[in-house]
Amino acid sequence: MPELPEVETMRRIVEQELVGQVAETIDLRLPKLTRTSPLPDLGVLVGRRLLAARRRAKVLVVDWEGNLSWLAHFKLAGQLAVERADGTRRVAGHPVPNPVGPYPHKTTHLIVRFVGGTTLYHSDLRQFGWLRLMPSDAVAAALAAFAFGPEGVGPEAITVAELAARLARRRIPVKLALLDQGLVAGLGNIYVDEALHRAGLHPTRAANELDGEDLPRLHEAIAWALARGTEQGGATIVHNRAYPRDGFPQVHARVGEPCPTCATPIVKTRVGARGTYLCPLCQPEGKRDW
Repeated sequence: MPELPEVETMRRIVEQELVGQVAETIDLRLPKLTRTSPLPDLGVLVGRRLLAARRRAKVLVVDWEGNLSWLAHFKLAGQLAVERADGTRRVAGHPVPNPVGPYPHKTTHLIVRFVGGTTLYHSDLRQFGWLRLMPSDAVAAALAAFAFGPEGVGPEAITVAELAARLARRRIPVKLALLDQGLVAGLGNIYVDEALHRAGLHPTRAANELDGEDLPRLHEAIAWALARGTEQGGATIVHNRAYPRDGFPQVHARVGEPCPTCATPIVKTRVGARGTYLCPLCQPEGKRDW
């Protein structure tokens, strides 16, 4: 958390609520948030109009007047909230601060107030995230330096052929391969579990052993999982677990509950250091006989 669906939801909130608005005040309460920023003084944005919001993988890009943009990575526990002048609020990302509680919270590290009364709050419980302000014409090179793989969903999504070629070079478990942002951008633990369940693949299957029957199913399942998550505005986290809404997630964090496909109890294991949820019947360790 946050993963691609959460960051895409943040992008949509900024696009829908803040594009065209002018920054009136900026209150940076945690200086290390901009510790790696080429232009650490966010005060230069005061009086400038917010122009657009973009996303690459899990990085949110916000463009401003004057050839300025910021890149924000919310890491494990970042949250973005926009509060309108009438007090109504839209929130995406980590559940702390409480989306219906008082703002700013003690974990709120950046407050941008706009002319007219709308306010943006950037919070981060763990303080692992970062924000980098730079010239807009430097953004492409900054994003390229991350060496992200193709997107998992959308008009520039990875193709079946690209997925096959990239997995063919990986001898590690497919779960760990899919978590590599250099292979497919934006996938995280929740959505990998969901994609592998939908594709009927055990998370410890060697990535380079998937064949021509496995790959189209996995390709479809990746896009499906990310799209479902985005439709919900990102995962709902309750007591540090993904809480299902409208039947999704189907397996992640649902240990002991019946698989929605076959009713076999969901089990939890670990792949690498990652907690992993699966159905032992739908996702056998060997190749499934379809």
